[in-house]
Amino acid sequence: MGTWLERQIGILLAVIAVGWAVYFIVHAAHGFPTMVIKLGPMQLFMLGLLLWIHGKFRRSVDVNRA
Repeated sequence: MGTWLERQIGILLAVIAVGWAVYFIVHAAHGFPTMVIKLGPMQLFMLGLLLWIHGKFRRSVDVNRA
């Protein structure tokens, strides 16, 4: 997988996770006072963030670039 695609998939996963968390806050937890974020959105966000950072790292250390 190329670095560009890896970064784009990471950003997409992070955005989906934020949307999922907002949906959970609004519909399932009925607001902030009773909110306990489920692990699903947080794990997906962290996966997306890690994938994005890994793509940025791979691009910065690519020895084949001129």
